[in-house]
Amino acid sequence: MSTALAAETLIPLTVLERKALILHHASLIDVIHIADKDLHKAYKYAKVISSIAPAYFEYQIAQNKQNGSVLELNIQSELISIKTDKFANDFIDWLKADFENKSAIIDHYPNPKNLFELCGAKLLVTSNSVTRSLSTTMGSLWEKISNISPYIINPELEFGIKITGIDIIIFSEETVKFAQLKTLKGTLTGSQAPRAKKELSIHQNPLFIAAFNLGQWTFNDPNIPRIAGKAFWEQIHMDYNLVESNVRNMLQKIDRAFTELAAK
Repeated sequence: MSTALAAETLIPLTVLERKALILHHASLIDVIHIADKDLHKAYKYAKVISSIAPAYFEYQIAQNKQNGSVLELNIQSELISIKTDKFANDFIDWLKADFENKSAIIDHYPNPKNLFELCGAKLLVTSNSVTRSLSTTMGSLWEKISNISPYIINPELEFGIKITGIDIIIFSEETVKFAQLKTLKGTLTGSQAPRAKKELSIHQNPLFIAAFNLGQWTFNDPNIPRIAGKAFWEQIHMDYNLVESNVRNMLQKIDRAFTELAAK
């Protein structure tokens, strides 16, 4: 199966058809040298995708140039804002429901679970779950924004396949890189970092990414490069300032909604 032939075969297919073809070829790959059985599938999927990725990327990039490039600043800005606006609206809807739920608990539940509920401190009851939920759900937003770029493949969206420990595949400097994408440099806890290293180390060109250059690195491995913030977005030919501006507007919109709910 040549790279060009595989890419040409996959491109016109549906996601389910692409998945079936990749799974078939993955079943033929030897994983005897991968010690961790939990990563056998990840290695197999990545090997198949690696073989077709250069041609697949070339097709994406060529199509992008033909159809009015999404990387033009005005188009890029519009596409990013669509995703951040949707995220803000969806999260505010969740926020309203969460506030109503917490208020009902405080007002009517006879057995408060903590001091905040006991004292009727609605904002304090809600704020912890809000920030935790926001941080968790934003992780997938960076994948969606980066997927605007033709220099990115999201294996779940393109092939219907989840590669353990891999969020996106990047084409940079004529190299296919398998990457884990987090929000901040310190997103990983001490217990999560070893797992991330193990998941990334099975790939030929691994990369650890922080979407924003904030905080201190909690991921360190001499064999796995890491990049953060502007360096990442430039690598996939996207404007970091546009990303940051839209994210700022999104979080300020959520913050205003939270303030209004808290004042009621």
